Amino acid sequence: MAQKQPHRRQPADHQPVEPQRGRRPAQRKAPSAQRPTGEGGRRRPAHAAPSAHATPVRRPAARRRSSLPIVIISAVTVMIAGALTFFVLRSCVSGGDTGTQDAGQNGAAADGQAGGTADAATGKARDGSVDINLLMVGDILFHYQVRQSGLKDDGTRNYDHVYAHVLDELKDFDIKVLNQETPLGGNVYTGTAPDGYDGYPEFNGPQEMGDAEAKAGFNVALKATNHAMDNSGNFDDPYTLVKSEQEFWTKKHPEMNVIGEAILSDSNSTADDVYVYEKDGFKVALLNYTQDLNGNESHDRQGVVSMLEEEHVKNTMAKARELADMIVVFPHWGEEYNLEPVEMQHEWAKTFIDEGADVIIGNHPHVIEPVVALEGKDGKKVPCYWSTGNFISTSPSNESLVGGIAEVKLHKDKDGNCSVTSAQFKPIISHLGLSTDMTTYLVSDWTDELAASNWLNTTVNPNTDNTSLTPAWAHEFCAGVLGSGYDPKTGVFDLKL
Repeated sequence: MAQKQPHRRQPADHQPVEPQRGRRPAQRKAPSAQRPTGEGGRRRPAHAAPSAHATPVRRPAARRRSSLPIVIISAVTVMIAGALTFFVLRSCVSGGDTGTQDAGQNGAAADGQAGGTADAATGKARDGSVDINLLMVGDILFHYQVRQSGLKDDGTRNYDHVYAHVLDELKDFDIKVLNQETPLGGNVYTGTAPDGYDGYPEFNGPQEMGDAEAKAGFNVALKATNHAMDNSGNFDDPYTLVKSEQEFWTKKHPEMNVIGEAILSDSNSTADDVYVYEKDGFKVALLNYTQDLNGNESHDRQGVVSMLEEEHVKNTMAKARELADMIVVFPHWGEEYNLEPVEMQHEWAKTFIDEGADVIIGNHPHVIEPVVALEGKDGKKVPCYWSTGNFISTSPSNESLVGGIAEVKLHKDKDGNCSVTSAQFKPIISHLGLSTDMTTYLVSDWTDELAASNWLNTTVNPNTDNTSLTPAWAHEFCAGVLGSGYDPKTGVFDLKL
C-alpha cells in the first residue's frame, strides 16, 4: 500500500456547533415491536404458449378442383407460421444471446455471467447461477442543518431531497445498506437544540429521515455504531430512544431490516442474531459490530448492541457460516478523520477473514480510507473497504464531506461455489445548503456550478465555509486516498480481485 502523507487530526469536538437550550427529559416508554424480516424470494409466473390444430374439411367432389389453390395457400401459411413460432420460441429460450437480466426482478441487475440470460421469475441464470448485488453508504449524521433542511412551513418534515440524486445508483441492487449513525428516536422528549432534538455529542433526530430512507429503497439499516446508546443516561430506561426507533421501523417500514442490535420487544432476540438475505437459494449473512458506545457502555445493561468483542464476533460468524453461503461484515471501527486504517482495523480484518468473511465494509472515521483486496485462506481475495466516510453531514472539513458508495457483486454458481465477482467504490459529496439544497451527489455528477453554491455560513455555525471544495479538488483527493484504481473521468474506483 502506498504510503500517504500524515493527515492532521481534527479536534475531538468534530461536529458543527449545535444551538442549545434547557433539557426537559420526560421518559416515555415505547410500545413493543416485532423484529422486521425480509428476503429476496421471487414468485414464478405461469407461462403458456398457445397452440392450434387445423382439421381439413372435406368438400363435395364438384368443388374440390376449385378449392385446390386455397388448400395449397393454407398449407403454406401453416408451414410459415410454424417456422416463425419455432424461431421465436428458440430466441426466448436462448435470451437472444444478450446476456442481460430482466429488470423487474426486485431490482436485480444483469451481470453478463457465462450462464447468459437470467430467468425473469427467479433471477437465476440459464446455467443455474445466482447473483446478489449489494451496496452500502456511510454515516447518516443528523446535524442541525441537516435536520432543518427537511422542516416545512407547516411544521411537518420531509427528507426525500437528501437521496434524490443517488436514486438511479440504488435501483439495480438487491441489498441496499445504510449506516444509521445517529438515533431516530423522534419526539419522545424535548432535546437541547431549538428544534427540540439533539446534536453532538449525543444525538436524536426526527423519524421522517427513516421515511425518506425507506422510500429511496434502502432495506438494511446498521445500528451498531458508537452513537447507538446516545442519551441513554438521561432516562430511567436507558433504551428509551432505541425502543422508539425500533417501534418506528417495525410499524411503518417492516421491509427495513435493522441489524446490529437486539429487538427489545422480542424476548427471543439477542445481539447474537444473524440476519440472512436469501435470493433463489443463495444466502448472504450480514453482520454489524461497533468498537465502542462513546462511554455509554455501562447503560447497555442487557447487551443489546452488537459489540466488536472477540467471543461475540466468533460466535456470530460461526452461526453465519452455518446459515449462509457468504458473509459480509460491517464493522464500526477505526480512528476519526484518519485517512489510513489504524492497527486495530488490520487486526480485526484478519479475524474476520479467518472466520469466513467474504467482504468487509467499514465505517466510523467520517472520511474515506483505501479500498483493498486482502488475502484469505487458499488465496481467496476479500474486498475490504476500510471506511466509506459520511453520506450526509455538515462536518466542517472538505475531507469529511467526501464519502463513497461501496458496491459488490456476489455470485453463486450451479455447483454452489461462491465468489465476489466485482467490487467498486463511487465517491459522493455532501452538498451543503439550507432547505432542500441539502443533498448528496455522486462526485461524477457534481459540477463546478454546484460547487459554487456548496457552502453554509449561518448564525448557527458561522465557521462552516466550504467554498474551496470543488470537483477538481474532490477527484484529486479521492485519487490520493484510493490510488491508481480511481478514474477521475468516471468517478469510479475498480478493485482488482
